Amino acid sequence: MKPQYIQIAELLAERIHYGDYLLTEIPATRKLAGELGVSHIVARKAVEKLIADGLCCRQANGRIAISHSEPSAAPAAESVRRLRVAILQPSFASNYFQRCGQVLEASAESRRILCRRVFFVHWQDPVVRETLQNFDGIFLFGSSETPEVAELKLFREHRTHLMTVDFDLTEYGIPRLAFFAAECVPPLIDHLATLGIRRIDCINTQPADVETLRRIEAWSSAVSRIGGYGTLHNEPVESYADPTRKAYALVAQLASRSLDAEALFCTNENIAYGVSRALLDHGLRPGRDIAVCAVGDGGNARYFSPSITCAEMPDLTQEIGRAFDWMSLPERKVWDGALTLRAARQPLFFGESTIHYSQKKEKVEA
Repeated sequence: MKPQYIQIAELLAERIHYGDYLLTEIPATRKLAGELGVSHIVARKAVEKLIADGLCCRQANGRIAISHSEPSAAPAAESVRRLRVAILQPSFASNYFQRCGQVLEASAESRRILCRRVFFVHWQDPVVRETLQNFDGIFLFGSSETPEVAELKLFREHRTHLMTVDFDLTEYGIPRLAFFAAECVPPLIDHLATLGIRRIDCINTQPADVETLRRIEAWSSAVSRIGGYGTLHNEPVESYADPTRKAYALVAQLASRSLDAEALFCTNENIAYGVSRALLDHGLRPGRDIAVCAVGDGGNARYFSPSITCAEMPDLTQEIGRAFDWMSLPERKVWDGALTLRAARQPLFFGESTIHYSQKKEKVEA
């Protein structure tokens, strides 16, 4: 059996390998001893081994820090320091955040990049600045709250390679990875037009962030282009509130009075779930009596009943690879090329929420 201090050293090395100490200091040896249930001597010997292996170093103040040099005694596969990338996102449940994060994590794993999720509550949260200071690159998801001037200045001038996800800060020179830009809205409206639908209302209960407003504008422009018309039903919830529940209440109220739209466009997938349930509870069948479509954020639309016609997750493998190559540069460089990276083609999923509407139209015409 390995000596106890070797076991503790390997445990700490594994934590370092997974980035557990990127936002917090490695505890002092006495605190480590208490946390791990070993003697102070064992904890001290474990830390000394990490220093001898080149994985850690002792700072002038006596604190132990992760070394940024190559470990001298590390296994060959780990001899080169891995790129450290954070997925910095608001701390609330979101299928969209989860799905996009999984795509980024899978791409990072294929390149042996250390990728960690970091959560913030508001733009002034200290964890935002700490993340900028401790990672080589960051994928930043937007909050429904608008960043203040100080945060925008920090994002623009900090040395870390920062790229936003859908959240648009390109006017400040910050590149953007666009999974679901507003450009994915017109193809959905065009699909409805091929079904003979012209009265297309928009349902939004998402907080009025920049991207949501752009989707609403794209809906309005696309409906006008096809010679259609529609009403905007815009009742955004407060930040961190539930847009699905609000969408249900909104459409239930509309259905109980009069809802003469042929289709409802939802600004995101979660809203469509509340909309569909409300329609069903008021005797209207999504896809037969009224069509429903959405910008699909969470990847669950095809598994809902009825399945929701939506803009699906595009393949951004090449674009994410370019982002990682940029983040791997030793010093921050200005992004070279178009500031918005998006797929050449936005895939659509045609679900039951629209696919049966054409059958209804054929029966009416017959």
